[in-house]
Amino acid sequence: MKKNRIFKKVSIAMIIFSIVLSGVVLFQLKIYNNSVLEIYARQQDQYIKLVLDQINIRESESDVDEKSIKEILGSIDNSEKEYWTLSKKDSIVFVKDVTETDQYRGFSTASYYVSESGKKFLNSLEKNKVHHDFITQSGKSYIASGTLFEINGTEYKICLLTNQKFVLSNNDFMQAQIIIVISVASMLLMLLVITMIMAGRNDKKQIEIDGLKEQLRTKNISIENIENELRMLNEYDVKNTVFKEKTVDNFMEKLETKDISFIRFETIVFKEKKAYDKFLQRVQWVVGKKALRFEVSGINDKYAVMLVFIDHSREEIKNIMQMLAGESDKCLRPGEWNKGDIELKKYCKAYLKKTKEKI
Repeated sequence: MKKNRIFKKVSIAMIIFSIVLSGVVLFQLKIYNNSVLEIYARQQDQYIKLVLDQINIRESESDVDEKSIKEILGSIDNSEKEYWTLSKKDSIVFVKDVTETDQYRGFSTASYYVSESGKKFLNSLEKNKVHHDFITQSGKSYIASGTLFEINGTEYKICLLTNQKFVLSNNDFMQAQIIIVISVASMLLMLLVITMIMAGRNDKKQIEIDGLKEQLRTKNISIENIENELRMLNEYDVKNTVFKEKTVDNFMEKLETKDISFIRFETIVFKEKKAYDKFLQRVQWVVGKKALRFEVSGINDKYAVMLVFIDHSREEIKNIMQMLAGESDKCLRPGEWNKGDIELKKYCKAYLKKTKEKI
C-alpha cells in the first residue's frame, strides 16, 4: 500500500504552482512599475514643454539669452527627486537640484552623461520635440525628458531627470504594492495549507479504505471457506446419509484434526434387507446428527452398519442403541478411541477388520 501518495504529489504540484504564480506576480508587478514610470515620464514631458513655451514667449517679447533661460529654470521649485540640466553645444552650463547649483558649469556633456544610455538619450534629442527615455547614471536609474531648442543661432539642450526610486517609493504606490504582495502571498499560503490538509486527509481516508478492503478480502475468504464447508456438509448430510465404507478414511482424517477427545464405534448386523431398511428409518429420528453412519461392505448375505458417536457419553450411546436395535438385530462389541491413542484412521481400520471377522 502506497502511503502519502496523493499528499506527496499535491505538495510538489503546489510548490511548483506557487513558484510559477510568484514569478507571474513579480512579472506583472514589473510591468505595473514600468507602466507607472511611463505615465510619470509623459507627465514629465509636459514640464519640458512648459519651460519651452516660456522660453518661446520671452523670445517673442524680447531677446532671450542664456541668463534668461537660467532665470526660468531657477524659478522652478526645487525637488529632492529631480533636477534640470542645460547644455550648450557640448558643455554643461547649468545643473539645478537641491544640492547642486552650477556645480558642473563648464563640464562637457560627456563628462556628465557618462553612461551609454545617457549619451544615447542626449544624442536622440530633436529640435522643439520633447522626448523621454529611461537611463542609468552613476549607478542610478532615471526618467529622462528633454528637447533641443535654438536661441540666437545657438543650440541648447534642456533635460529633466527624475530618480526612478523616488517615483516607485511613493507612499501610496508602495502601500498598494505591499498590499498586493501580501495579499497574493497570503492567498498562496492559505491555498497551499488548505490543499495539503485536504491531501493529507484524502491519504488518511485512502489508507482507511485500503484497510477496509483488506478486511473485506479476509472476510470474503472466510465466508468462502465456510461456504465450502457447508457445501461439503450438504453433500455428506449425516442425518440422512449412510456413507460407503470407502469414505471412512477421509472422515477419520478430518475428525482427527478436530478438537475431539472420545469416539465410540458401534456396529449392528441385520439378517435381511427389510430389517436393514427399517433401521435406517428409525436412525434418522433417533440419532439424527449425533453419529456418522457407514455401510459395512464385504459381508455375504448380510447387512451391517457402523455408527460413529463423537464425544457422547457411554450411557447416552447405550440408551440410543437400545432404541435402535430390533429383536433380530445383532449389536457387536463396540470400540472406543481416545485422543492420544493411536492414529484414528488406523484404529478404525483395525476395528472394521475385527468386526468383519466376527460377522
